[in-house]
Amino acid sequence: MRTRWLILFVLAPAMCLAGCAGADEELIGAGTGPRVTGEPSGPSTTMPAVPSVSPTLAPTAPAGLSSSKPVQVDISALGVSEQTVDLGLEPDGTMQVPTGPAPVGWFAESPTPGEIGPAVLAGHLTWNGVDGVFRHLQTLKPGDEIVVTRADGSRPRFVVTEVAQYSKNAFPTARVYANTPGPQLRLITCAGDYNPGSHNYSDNVVVYATMQTA
Repeated sequence: MRTRWLILFVLAPAMCLAGCAGADEELIGAGTGPRVTGEPSGPSTTMPAVPSVSPTLAPTAPAGLSSSKPVQVDISALGVSEQTVDLGLEPDGTMQVPTGPAPVGWFAESPTPGEIGPAVLAGHLTWNGVDGVFRHLQTLKPGDEIVVTRADGSRPRFVVTEVAQYSKNAFPTARVYANTPGPQLRLITCAGDYNPGSHNYSDNVVVYATMQTA
């Protein structure tokens, strides 16, 4: 896992991501971890100790791949086949967001998909009144497959192990972002009730997936 990712995990405040229904809407809600652009996130909290193992990891973790940026994400169960965009950090420490409904954003301070650790992929539920790329993310089930095409031509395959929904005010940061002994994915979008006044959804959906050996 990247040293900078560990530093961000330990030091940064709440992680949120704007633009679920438009350019001003929060995607990833309150909790702890890096922050994402948009409306104010929930209250910041003190970072917990970083656990060494994710509860969703298979007993035997496959070896990690070398670093190579993702270029496309395919999720056959959702009919999704979309290019990826890199998401960095804004000067204020919030995370950038995809600038439209379709791209899947890879948080570039997290591991690349296939490296050891949790690669973070974020996408919009809705965007300015249209469905976003992760509109039906919550319908994934354990066993569904996610294939990530990387810049080096490799296509690691990940299998969903769990789909969970959390209130943004009780986002389990340690579980979602902590280091893992094997390559994993975290797919994140909005869920729950929509507040038209604040342009926020109440919850997040997080999909946990683990890389499979060939």
